[in-house]
Formats: sequence, structure tokens, C-alpha cells
Amino acid sequence: MTYLHKGEWLALGIIATVVLWTAIAQQIGRIEIDWGSFVPGIRFYGLIAAFGLLLRWRGHADHLAAMFIVIGLLPVFASVLSIANMAAFPLQRPLIDDTLFAIDRAFGYEWDKAVAWLAAYPAFSQLLAKIYQSSFPQMFVLVLLLGLTGRTARLHHFLLTAMITSLVTLAFWLLWPSFGPAAYLEIAPEVIAASGLVVTPDYGAVLMHFAEHGLGRVESHLVLGTVAFPSYHIVMALLVVWFARGTVAFWPALAVNLFMIPATLTHGGHHMIDLLGGGVSFAFATLLAGRLLQAQKSAAAPVPA
Repeated sequence: MTYLHKGEWLALGIIATVVLWTAIAQQIGRIEIDWGSFVPGIRFYGLIAAFGLLLRWRGHADHLAAMFIVIGLLPVFASVLSIANMAAFPLQRPLIDDTLFAIDRAFGYEWDKAVAWLAAYPAFSQLLAKIYQSSFPQMFVLVLLLGLTGRTARLHHFLLTAMITSLVTLAFWLLWPSFGPAAYLEIAPEVIAASGLVVTPDYGAVLMHFAEHGLGRVESHLVLGTVAFPSYHIVMALLVVWFARGTVAFWPALAVNLFMIPATLTHGGHHMIDLLGGGVSFAFATLLAGRLLQAQKSAAAPVPA
């Protein structure tokens, strides 16, 4: 008999709901999705989750089983959510970047000038680029840390918070889409080279093309980060810092992710308000996930499937 904790059941339910919603949207909108191109990745991580279930079934350390299950479920969720995201193209609603630019101006922030300033300090810019690209590795290390140290309840809280924030972020973006300054502003090639800019105007141009013309066919190699507001990079930074509390990783995570703020603004091509939106989304999701898991405040006994 296999066993699943409450948090794992909820995670599977969320994944199944996203798949069902995407399949319905595909039929209604006549969207062409190459599901097969996503199968290898989903199968690989599904096997990791299955290995975790096997460990639990054999009666081995439950905290290790939970760790492998989360390592498997998160990328599977990310894959199915990316399909739902890319299937939204071409966009049916106007972009809200004009409003977000107005908010930037109210705070005196201009992305192109910030990038130009950063280009004058290439070593610092390269550091910020590496920090910006470290979000997913940081989350993976956190999962290992929580799993290996037996913090199963916190691991499940982390899992659900990550999923709920992703859903909230995508839902908001589907209603009020935005791409960020990189899709609108030009940056001189020498500035891009000096700063080592991660999200460039060329990247923004691709998003604009998708917004107007769609993808034609959703395939795994076409998956891009599309959401500007709320910023999911800030969400990931908050996930790592918040759930690292009380562990040896907290202070290093806090130190690194303080730099995620300027890294996200510049290398992520974001509006200033995007970061605040990411923080609000994270706070809401953390509270909701906690409520959903209230009956499982500690690593309680699993529920028979």
C-alpha cells in the first residue's frame, strides 16, 4: 500500500487541476500542444517522486521519502504550469505595462538608466546576474536541507506555498498581462555586453511576437519566463529565506537574496512594482498554505491512499 501526506495529496490535486484546465482550454481554444515534448522531463521527475513513495512503502526514513517526493513533484508542476502559461498566447487582453511604467516614473525609476549604471561596474553586474540565475538551485538546496534535517512539515508548507504563488501569479498575469521594460526599451549593444544583461530587449521582442501571433504549437523548447507582474523571482527569494529560518542556511540565504532585489530589477527586466506584487503574492500563498496544512503542523503519520 502506498502512503501520501496531506501536503502531497494537495500538491497532486493542484497538478491534476492544472492539467485538466489546460486540456479544456486546448479544446475550447483549439490550441495545439505537443504534450509528448514534455513527457521525458515529467517522466524523469515522476520517477523520482515514485522512488520516494517506494522508500516510504518499504518503511525507510519518512523524511527522506518526503524529500524525494517533493524533488519530483515541483518540476512536474512547473512543467504542466508552463504548458498552461504558453498556451495563453496569443494574448486576448491588453498589456498593462503603460500603467506599470507610470508607477516607475512616480518613484523615479527607469530600467534602461539602471542598466546603463550597472554596465559601469561589470564585476558587480556579473555577480548580480549569477544571483538572478541562482533561484532554482537555491530552492533545490533548500528542499535537500529541509528533507535531510527531518523538517517534513515545513517542506510540505514550502511545496504548497511555491505552487500556490505560481498559480496566483499566472492567474493575475492571464487577466492583466505584462512583460516588463525589456519588451519596450532599447539598450545599446555595448551596454548589454558590459552588463552581461540576462533579460534583453531581444528577449522582450520574442514575447511581443508571441503576444500578437501566438506560438503556433506549444513545445517544451519554446517555454519562456513571461510574467513581469508579480515577480516570481522575488517570490522564490522569499521562499528560500522564509523557509530557511532556523537552519544554518538562513543567514547566507538572506545575504544572497538581498541582492536579488537589484538583480531582479535590472537583469530580470522588471518594473519596480513587480517586486512588491511578488511579495504580496508570497504572503497570501504562505498564509493559505498554512491554513490548508493546519492539521499537519508536524510530520504526522501519512494517510493511506
